[in-house]
Amino acid sequence: MRILQVLTHLNIGGITTYAYTLTKYLIRNKIEVAIASSGGSWEEDFHKLGAKVFTIDTKTKNEFSYKLPICLHQLSLIKKRFDFDIIHSHTRVTQVLSQIFSVLSGVPHVANFHGFYKQHKQRLGRKIFRAQGAKAIAITPAVKKDLIDFFGANPANVKIILSGIDLEILERANPTMKLKGSPIIGSSGRLSSIKGFEYLIKSMPALIRKYPNMHLYILGEGDEEANLSSLAKKLDVISHFTILKNVDLPDFLNCLDIFCLPSLEEPLGLSVVEAQFFGIPCVVSNVGGLKILVEGFETGMLAKPKDERSIFEAISILLDNDTLRRKISNNSTKQVLERFDIRQKVNDFIKVYQETLHENTRI
Repeated sequence: MRILQVLTHLNIGGITTYAYTLTKYLIRNKIEVAIASSGGSWEEDFHKLGAKVFTIDTKTKNEFSYKLPICLHQLSLIKKRFDFDIIHSHTRVTQVLSQIFSVLSGVPHVANFHGFYKQHKQRLGRKIFRAQGAKAIAITPAVKKDLIDFFGANPANVKIILSGIDLEILERANPTMKLKGSPIIGSSGRLSSIKGFEYLIKSMPALIRKYPNMHLYILGEGDEEANLSSLAKKLDVISHFTILKNVDLPDFLNCLDIFCLPSLEEPLGLSVVEAQFFGIPCVVSNVGGLKILVEGFETGMLAKPKDERSIFEAISILLDNDTLRRKISNNSTKQVLERFDIRQKVNDFIKVYQETLHENTRI
């Protein structure tokens, strides 16, 4: 079987990591994989896995872009060089591109949905191009519900495959990093308003009054960096706050006493899964896929979204109760090993591919 995965780019990010990990374990299962994208810093990493890497001009967010006909031609050339059986898309524009290519070529399309899209339901492009493929993969039950309720997807064609992480990499981690502060609170992710980091910063004055030596670290980059730093200065907590970049996530996580992700919306939250693997107690917003990862007082603590007081209280409960922290730490690691190991999920993807090919041959 030959699979062509189509992405917008191969720069650092959640979807690139997802495609990389999937590629790694598909190849280990004797499935040939190629990648088509506009390129990026991870190209060589995909080459090292044994994947073929092709460049197509997918750098656009417009489903009606003049680039799509060019990309269709580029895909037809790739088809001649790498005779793929299935085209597997991961982003909105690549889903539209892959759907059109599927109709023209007869190659079945599997569309992967990584988030929530109901805010886009009135967009003309969404109405014209559903682009849900012969099969759709949703990374959580909530994402599947979103596709059905707001975009009319056929429930029978939407398969849930919970996102997993590459434990092989985390198991090899040998962290040596040291950070100042006690306790150390941390978070990671794209620095955007949807992650709710401002509410975590707003919880800091109360945390500092109770834990004078505490320090908050956020690992990430993004448009909100200046705003977050300005907020920390305004609240006079800047000496207890640091934004980190270019740090290995396992090194960072192993320095933390508490991990907190106060997102306003989150399809799943793989950074939480990675923290849980290392037994770091987590505080997360009671939204979206985070509720799959955290059951209050069992595998973490839930806080109200947009509520700095709720965040403060959840963090305080954990810091003040050693027994609870140990229980949550043990439960969290166990949950990751049982439910979020990508090595256990690769067969689910292969089954979707096989079902799609079988159904396509009957048409």
